[in-house]
Amino acid sequence: MLRITADVYSGRENPAWTIEDEFRAREIMDEAIQARRSLASLEVQAPPGLGFRGLIVEPTSDEMFVGLPPESAALRIPVEFASDPGGRGLIERLIRTLSEPAVAARMAQGRQRAEQAVESVQQFLLEQIAGGLRRTVQEGAEIGAGEAQMLVTCAYEISPYNPGFWNNDPTVRTKNNCYNYASNKRTNTFAQPGRGCGSMYTALNCAEVTRASLCDGMHRRYDCFPDSEKPRYLAALVMWPDRDFHWYRLNSENFWSHKPGSTIARNVDNAGVTIRDPRTCDRGPYTQFCGFFYTSRSQRIS
Repeated sequence: MLRITADVYSGRENPAWTIEDEFRAREIMDEAIQARRSLASLEVQAPPGLGFRGLIVEPTSDEMFVGLPPESAALRIPVEFASDPGGRGLIERLIRTLSEPAVAARMAQGRQRAEQAVESVQQFLLEQIAGGLRRTVQEGAEIGAGEAQMLVTCAYEISPYNPGFWNNDPTVRTKNNCYNYASNKRTNTFAQPGRGCGSMYTALNCAEVTRASLCDGMHRRYDCFPDSEKPRYLAALVMWPDRDFHWYRLNSENFWSHKPGSTIARNVDNAGVTIRDPRTCDRGPYTQFCGFFYTSRSQRIS
């Protein structure tokens, strides 16, 4: 069998599907290997940012792996390949396998029927290739004068930038997301807002993800924590409207850093620029800024 994962989200689990027919799986794997070799010169060396980063194609059994080159254990097809007609065709064909009969799909679409979820995710991924994303930053509500005064009265801690803690171990890197990183709590559970307190978000918007995060034990930035809750880190929440959430954390070097999904932690935005303000940096499709928050010692994430 062959598993295909769309590397697209930062907070939520990525959609993935499995090609169960062995002949079809081998056929797809061979095509992906050949295409990747021919398009290798198109790869971008900068770390992948927010938004659709590409597809990961990997065998799920050692039998399937027999006769394949070592790099095919987890073959990454970066979205940059779509700049070439052949690469774009490959990515589109891989996405379209999602609706083939002998496919088992795993979607983060629990409330939808399986058929609707497959159709919705497939169309969504094809739109990413077509360049249908909005890139305009949208600010949330402006901070009033009274709130601004409260902001400066809250004490919080800032930690040095230490990406190796999150990046060096493949298990840590792939099983911790932006919420883990912003909270500075490594759980290896791909933590979700609200799961720690038993009341996860029910919609992907600022209001609901904020509610779930506060339930876990975060505070809005104007709601101070006592010293007994140290370390209290300053974090920022943004949304890809109706699709996903993403978090940033302030570091002592006077920049912000983040960890998009199962990728590496970094301190640059989608343009490769050091992040000085999460409200104005290049966030790709995460166009809505929801606000600043404090983490705390007693915050429960899972």
